[in-house]
Amino acid sequence: MPFATAAPTSVLVGAVAGLLAGVVLWRWLRTGAYRYDTDEPRSRLGRAWTVVPLAAAGGAVAGLVPWPLAAAAGVYLVGGAALGWIDLDVHRIPDAVTRVWGPLVALALGVPAAVAGDWAVLGRALGGALALGALFAVMAFFSMGLGDVKLAVVTGLVVGPLGVSGVVTALVATCAVAALMAVALLLRGAGRKTHLAYGPALVAGAAVALVVAA
Repeated sequence: MPFATAAPTSVLVGAVAGLLAGVVLWRWLRTGAYRYDTDEPRSRLGRAWTVVPLAAAGGAVAGLVPWPLAAAAGVYLVGGAALGWIDLDVHRIPDAVTRVWGPLVALALGVPAAVAGDWAVLGRALGGALALGALFAVMAFFSMGLGDVKLAVVTGLVVGPLGVSGVVTALVATCAVAALMAVALLLRGAGRKTHLAYGPALVAGAAVALVVAA
């Protein structure tokens, strides 16, 4: 899809919207309501405030992206900041969250695209969702959970409209971020069998693809 130069105003508006949404998410995350009794938390709830600047950054990135993808990118990146925190904390991406967040991303993309009559965007979004979902479903047989597969499907909806190059960029960036996370874990004394939270890497990879495309 063609990308125009983003106006500074749209970036500022996106950052402010992301900041406000991030505050709401932070207030929810610090309650630990997403945790199960069987979870083994790895993060202090008091540090959930880090979601706020990440959500603001996600909103700013969405401001770089023109319609009809901008709204979906915003919902994805802001919600992805919270999902990344949860994954790092309990090594799980809750279905209760993705069941709400995923359809919101789809609506945020589908409604503007339908109004604009840009059906090609929807077609590429569906193709991206199927491609990433299938790839991560195969990978789930080896090292990933189904939560990562569902996250990959939602990610495909956002990077799919960028075309094949956007999907490839997201995958390469995801692998790079995951590799850095793995090195950081090893330096902290983790073993090779230590679980790697892949959710944050996937969201970061999508953000990189959006920035590169814009």
